[in-house]
Amino acid sequence: MDIQTFNRQIVKNNIMKKFTLLKKILVLTMFVGLLGNYAFAQFSLSGEVRPRMEYLHGYSTLTDKDADPAGFASQRTRINFNYSHDRVKMFVSMQDVFLWGSQPQLFSTSNNVSVHQAWGQYFLTPSLSLKLGRQELVYDDERIFGNSNWDQQGRSHDVALLKYEGMLKIDIGAAFNQDEKHLQGTFYKLNNYKMMQFIWLNTDIVDNLNLSLLFLNNAYQHDYKVTENGIEHDKYKNVFNQTIGGRLVFTPADLSVHASGYYTMGKDEKDRDLSAYYVGLGVDYQMNDNWDMGLGWELLSGTDQKDMIENPDGYKNKSFNPFYGTSHKFNGFMDYFNTNGNWANSVGLNDIFASVQYTRRNFEVNLTGHAFLTAADVVKDGNVNEKMESYLGTEIDLTMSYRLSRTSNVVMGYSQMIGSETLQALKGGNKNACNNWAYLMFTFKPVFLK
Repeated sequence: MDIQTFNRQIVKNNIMKKFTLLKKILVLTMFVGLLGNYAFAQFSLSGEVRPRMEYLHGYSTLTDKDADPAGFASQRTRINFNYSHDRVKMFVSMQDVFLWGSQPQLFSTSNNVSVHQAWGQYFLTPSLSLKLGRQELVYDDERIFGNSNWDQQGRSHDVALLKYEGMLKIDIGAAFNQDEKHLQGTFYKLNNYKMMQFIWLNTDIVDNLNLSLLFLNNAYQHDYKVTENGIEHDKYKNVFNQTIGGRLVFTPADLSVHASGYYTMGKDEKDRDLSAYYVGLGVDYQMNDNWDMGLGWELLSGTDQKDMIENPDGYKNKSFNPFYGTSHKFNGFMDYFNTNGNWANSVGLNDIFASVQYTRRNFEVNLTGHAFLTAADVVKDGNVNEKMESYLGTEIDLTMSYRLSRTSNVVMGYSQMIGSETLQALKGGNKNACNNWAYLMFTFKPVFLK
């Protein structure tokens, strides 16, 4: 090696050493800066991966005897950013929901990523705050407001929320929806509420006795046509309905007794008169450290089929709708009576249910049985003078879960529906077919940084 090459090598080594030292100084500076920021702010970065495999043969509606079963795997992936500093909190949750195999293995773009939550909260005082943006609304037992967590996409609202937390908790929310910017008018094309306002109050009346009250006002856009000078014009107007009610929970010792009631009035989205009600009663008893039992009853009012047939455009809607609740949590896991979907504006529902649950360390198993009946009359073969029996069927739900670690768990379930002739008349399919459903779901929820 000549002297010039040797000198160049020495210079190169010195430069690399200085560059390495510079990188270390930069990393140390960033670390010290982060420590300084953490002295005043809190930040966390977490995630969720939730794949679920399902087998369906009569899920949500009766199947036919010769129908092939269905099967698929769906997945929810979320990245969550949580920040808190001084009087400000902020939360952003990005998610991607997809079916396994729904896109080519070699793909350039994905259009499935969406914003599930993105809100900021400012505390005017330690007890009073304003929370703005896309957020989940979860209240009480999630019957009227819930995040529908079973659904891979979940439920969230674009809403402004004024919150007060003291001995009396008060939430006042308001939302106004538009699917695009308009220079004139507020025409709304999506199948959603157009405006929504609510007030929720919660307090402990005495020890072990908690009361919640809710007032909810919904506004939907009703589209209709008018004829002027022989020309038909598209028109729209806003129709409103109001729901009032509450929930009472009494928890003495190992017993929990709860009662709920709601009444809805006004107009439905089709501009029909609306008058509907809900009643729920239940008791849960913890026998010991391992065993729990529960018993309950729900009534969601319905509309007689006779009224629907005799006056299809102008009947009074008496079917109760829990609006934005977590439907999968209630009335059987097979979702036959999902009032936010396939059971809306129906003959209503009576649900009598009982459950037993065993828990030991990381393992839990639950067995729940439901007996379903209609709340309104069902006519036979369109004959308004002949009624069918009110019994709809019986569903058995078996669920087992095991906590794998602090951040992961696995859940598996099996459900069987034993339907009646009335259920077959309402939903089609064959009551004598084997109507069942099973699933296996893993959930991983790591915290990457805190």
